Amino acid sequence: MGIWKKLFQPKKCAMCGKKPVNPNYYYNDHDEKVPVCYKCVTYAERRSFRKV
Repeated sequence: MGIWKKLFQPKKCAMCGKKPVNPNYYYNDHDEKVPVCYKCVTYAERRSFRKV
């Protein structure tokens, strides 16, 4: 049951925590692929997140 919940869980923006509209994906400091909404893209790039 746990794997199904994790697969279909709605993703949140890594910066603001809201549901991302038209997300871009970046690698964070821990090399995890995270979604970032279009409003937070500039902030993610300032924090030197790498684009996927």
